[in-house]
Amino acid sequence: MEDPTMIKRRAFVTHSLATASSILLAASWSRAAKMQEQLPRRPIPGTKESLPVIGLGNSNAFRQNDVASSTTLIKLFHANGGAYIDCMGSSRFLVAEVARSLGVCSDLFLGTYFLDHDEGVMLQNIQRLLEITGKNKLDLVQSYPEFAAPNWGLFQRWKEEELTRFIGVARHHQNYYEGMMQMMATGTVDFLQVNYSLLETEADKQVLPMALDNGVAVTINRPFINGGYFTKVRGHKLPAWAADFDCDSWAQFGLKFILSNPAVTCVLTETANPKHALDNIGAGFGRLPNEKTRQRMVQYIKNL
Repeated sequence: MEDPTMIKRRAFVTHSLATASSILLAASWSRAAKMQEQLPRRPIPGTKESLPVIGLGNSNAFRQNDVASSTTLIKLFHANGGAYIDCMGSSRFLVAEVARSLGVCSDLFLGTYFLDHDEGVMLQNIQRLLEITGKNKLDLVQSYPEFAAPNWGLFQRWKEEELTRFIGVARHHQNYYEGMMQMMATGTVDFLQVNYSLLETEADKQVLPMALDNGVAVTINRPFINGGYFTKVRGHKLPAWAADFDCDSWAQFGLKFILSNPAVTCVLTETANPKHALDNIGAGFGRLPNEKTRQRMVQYIKNL
């Protein structure tokens, strides 16, 4: 007899894909969306807050100022319990404007970057975001470690002045791991964003364990290596044993590997395609691989 959890999850994905089609056809989207199961959440260490396990990175829809696609994506994401959206530059204002138009600003958790050496410009951007979203504080201000380290006092001051609730560092290559760990050692980093996937596992040697030990929330970028992961698996059949952890696609195979690391709070996925977004969201449901299976997954990908 098939596992009831698997049946439930497959029903969720089937229903969600049908909902995505309804969006694209401008049908009665909102009624169906309210019936959907919400993404599981994980705690933000040291707080009473939590985040859904699947988030959105700086999608092409955001970067290209595509309001229609961004609206569809954020509406779909929110309806399934999504909250964390990571964006920078002009994308953050587009996301904020779309969220306001949908009336969901208070439900979303926006992470944004500050890298300008002119504090006045950065403060103007902070105020603009606060005005658009109607929030009293930004959710998360983050920066690259090479900028954050010499300017960390400024970020801490912004937090003390209640311009932001959390501060963090973010990067996407192991060359930056040492600097990120040095910053975590100060005990003042709330969030760490780092690359981690089946093809880039280096962060699980020191960076992720340190984040876990230091109570730092972790968001993951590059889960699909900017598409390189799909190039690797293209033409190969998903192994039958993927069903053991409720996995229906190669995207979910990669995301469930990441989510099975106990240090991970949220995985940031980048897509402007509603069908792909729902497939990614599906990875947040059902069972996750155990340590033995995780090692099997790494080896399986290496052998493709």
